[in-house]
Amino acid sequence: MKNSSRRSFLKGLSLGTGTVVLQPFLNSLRAQDAGTIPQRIIFFMEGNGLWPSHIQPKGLKWKGDDRQSKADRLLDLSLEDYEVNDALAALAPFKDRMTILQGLSGRVSGGGDHSKGYGGLGCFHWRKGVFAQTLDHVLAESLPGIIPVVGLGIHPDPQTPIINSVSAIGPKKPLPLVCQPELAFQTLFGSVAEGNAGKVFQARNKLLDYVRSDIRRVRKELSGSDTEKLDAYLETFDRMRNRQARCLEIKERLKANAPVIDKFNSESETDRLEAQCDIAAAVITSGLSNVVTLDASGGMGTYFTWKGLGINKEGHAIGHMHPDQAETQRLRSIIRNFHAERIAGLAKKLDSVKEGNGTVLDNTLIVYMSDSGEAHHGFLKAWPTVLIGKMKGLKLGGRFLQYPEYGKNGHRTMRNLFLALLHAVGDKRENFGAEDRELKDLDQSGPLAEILG
Repeated sequence: MKNSSRRSFLKGLSLGTGTVVLQPFLNSLRAQDAGTIPQRIIFFMEGNGLWPSHIQPKGLKWKGDDRQSKADRLLDLSLEDYEVNDALAALAPFKDRMTILQGLSGRVSGGGDHSKGYGGLGCFHWRKGVFAQTLDHVLAESLPGIIPVVGLGIHPDPQTPIINSVSAIGPKKPLPLVCQPELAFQTLFGSVAEGNAGKVFQARNKLLDYVRSDIRRVRKELSGSDTEKLDAYLETFDRMRNRQARCLEIKERLKANAPVIDKFNSESETDRLEAQCDIAAAVITSGLSNVVTLDASGGMGTYFTWKGLGINKEGHAIGHMHPDQAETQRLRSIIRNFHAERIAGLAKKLDSVKEGNGTVLDNTLIVYMSDSGEAHHGFLKAWPTVLIGKMKGLKLGGRFLQYPEYGKNGHRTMRNLFLALLHAVGDKRENFGAEDRELKDLDQSGPLAEILG
């Protein structure tokens, strides 16, 4: 379809029952035609600490190397010259769109505790509770979507529907994070349905049949790249519609063998996290929201026993194991690899959808960090962070930056990173959150200049 005719089609299109499903998708296409492809951001929060050594590229020591142990200057290196750490092996295909940040501190969020709660994305002490608006919601004001911020999570108890943990709409207003993938699906994609349309929407296996005529009409008028984008958007709907049918088809085999796991309604924490990542991708590609916060930690003081990974030791116990023990390294690496795989899967889904002259991942930034900094009891003199994807206004991809250690000239904090993200979306404030009183002799204002475009 030529751009002019597609533009006319999109402008004049009126939907029937398909409004429920297709409207967010069509809105994103209209925005693309207008030259205003939105920027998006996804926060992936891991629990139990993200070890600096696990994100350090091979050939660069986190400690012990004279260049870094002195840590009296900024290191800004190309990842092209280094291999990705084994703990992040799944992310190696995205090395050219990966930026690793070491040495940023976040001591204002508290120290020595199991989680920094709202302080992690808010840059204030976690003991203040829901003290102020967190970064995801501030960004959403400059990246408006149908839903400002979509909050997803997982919890060790699969029956727990929501948690309040890391995201705050404002003071005393936590954002509930939906922990059950099936509930998240119903809530996100059924929230615009009312009356009879809403009832039919909840019957997920009938949804696509219900809007088939609208889908067929829209698909006929789209070009190849837009058709691919429509297919990616509808994939989650299709999976949900066919779930019950697939189970019926293999009913006899289910009786005789291990059950086929439904990742949208599974007891397994690994399946549920994978499903939540699928939903996050659908949210972004559909245009429902431009900001997603996904808490894989389970909330403050909550830990998983990753039985789906073959681990029978509870996360809290793993956190208290000596970091130099071989068993500690083994268990931590298994869990870290799994999280890296989930992020890589999310990135692949976004990268598979064409948008403009690139893909959705070219307009999306995934921020990977822990809710407790660098350790189980993180003291936050370093808060390791990995960025995957792109964002206009930022110089990202294929970079490793290590800042001078805490207290040294040139040291920077997480609030400086957060300010860089805000500047990139047009919010030019010079301060966010609280200043670290222990760094009173250093300038803590402004964004990380090194990553600004």
